[in-house]
Amino acid sequence: MFIRSPKELALLVINQRKKLKLSQTGVSNLVGLKQKTISGFENNPGSTKLETLFRILSALNLDIEIVPKDDAPPKTRWKEEW
Repeated sequence: MFIRSPKELALLVINQRKKLKLSQTGVSNLVGLKQKTISGFENNPGSTKLETLFRILSALNLDIEIVPKDDAPPKTRWKEEW
């Protein structure tokens, strides 16, 4: 799956959390964060520290894979530049 914004990442994380039948508190307990921190990521992902993101992803059994745009399949390449 290609994620192109912090909000898209947060939606994926929320969906995975719900799929695993975990509450925000359940995720926070798995990684030693406050429930408020999990809520903060889900509602305002752009302000989350990378360390916090990786802890949340770990709790939800998710990984991030970075690939060069040139290696992406043609139908999913993103044309917009930052």
